[in-house]
Amino acid sequence: MKTRDKILESAQRLFSEEGFEKISTKRLATEAGCNEVTIFRLFGTKNGILEEIINRFVEESRIIKILHESLTGHLEDDIAKSILLYQSFLQQHESIFRLQLKLSDSDNQKFLRTIDFKNYLVDHFIEVFYINKINYSSEVFVNNMLSSIMGGFLLRILTKGRFSNEREEYFLNEKISFYQKTIKQYQNY
Repeated sequence: MKTRDKILESAQRLFSEEGFEKISTKRLATEAGCNEVTIFRLFGTKNGILEEIINRFVEESRIIKILHESLTGHLEDDIAKSILLYQSFLQQHESIFRLQLKLSDSDNQKFLRTIDFKNYLVDHFIEVFYINKINYSSEVFVNNMLSSIMGGFLLRILTKGRFSNEREEYFLNEKISFYQKTIKQYQNY
């Protein structure tokens, strides 16, 4: 593994576990097995490391492409696929979300990247709702659905994993069923 990658891997782990502000470049160099000068030569500053971690995360998360390939236009299937894909995305990138939770507000705003997942789903469900004669705002529906998933994800992070995988799977299946049934109440025949 290249030195640059070792530094980024160590930084992502340390920043997400202890917070960006608490980790010195000296400690990071020790963890990555290099000297501090190498960090400054490769990244300029500690903020440069953080920015590269987040940029790599955005590049690696091809969530919109996967979403585009997964959705079929079938109301119930698309609800389930959206929920499962978002949950999977959160779990795969947990360390990035932990890192963002530990950043101060000013750093978080500076480095926060917007993923167009929500906007893509809103646009998709506008069409699906129209075809299925659903009289409900797709934006409200998607916001509620994603907030519910994110809330469960954050609860697991903040309670340090006290929910077992069985319970998580149960709650996820219940959310899918809930949103599938709820939206049908707004169907006009």
